[in-house]
Amino acid sequence: MWKRVFSTKRSVNPVALAITLVLVTGSILVGVFGTRLPERAIGVWIPLGDVADAARQIQGRMQLEATHRASDSVLPSRSDLADLVNTTIKSEWRPPDLSLKGFVPILAGPAILPGGHPSLVVLYERAGEAADRFLTLFVTIDGGQFASFDDFGRIEPLVVTRSIVEHDDETDPESSVTLVFTDGDLLFLARADDVNTIERVRSELGAP
Repeated sequence: MWKRVFSTKRSVNPVALAITLVLVTGSILVGVFGTRLPERAIGVWIPLGDVADAARQIQGRMQLEATHRASDSVLPSRSDLADLVNTTIKSEWRPPDLSLKGFVPILAGPAILPGGHPSLVVLYERAGEAADRFLTLFVTIDGGQFASFDDFGRIEPLVVTRSIVEHDDETDPESSVTLVFTDGDLLFLARADDVNTIERVRSELGAP
């Protein structure tokens, strides 16, 4: 009986067969990938930790360059900084004047940060007796792609009412610190040798 059934020829409707294959394939794809969609969506977010790590490396190279620059090196003027903003991030934003807080810009230029958007960096130095104390300001385009993650791995998008201050070494309150915030159009990262410096210039930077 089984032999006869298997040897029996039956006509198959090609349209029905195609529809069946599509439905089966769709079910398999949903079964395999459906539960992973939230995980896959995380890929659109850029972790702020990655951005901060890149900023830390750039800052280190700039500070090394600054300590070896000639004493008569020309410092970037406010006009130079405005031109840099126009040619990199193409924004009306202007770097803050931190001279009243004792910091003057000594180096500036384009930067490469995670996200692929144009970025710039300005290195400030503390004038006077606290020489070789630096403050570094990074600015890049914010299209809503930056986020941090809590201890449970949940996404916490950065919003204009929120700022983040983190030490390089969370076990050492004297370690260098990074301030991160956004105005909705631009992402800002300010790095300093200590948290007191960050708090001192917070309002001038426009951080919430």
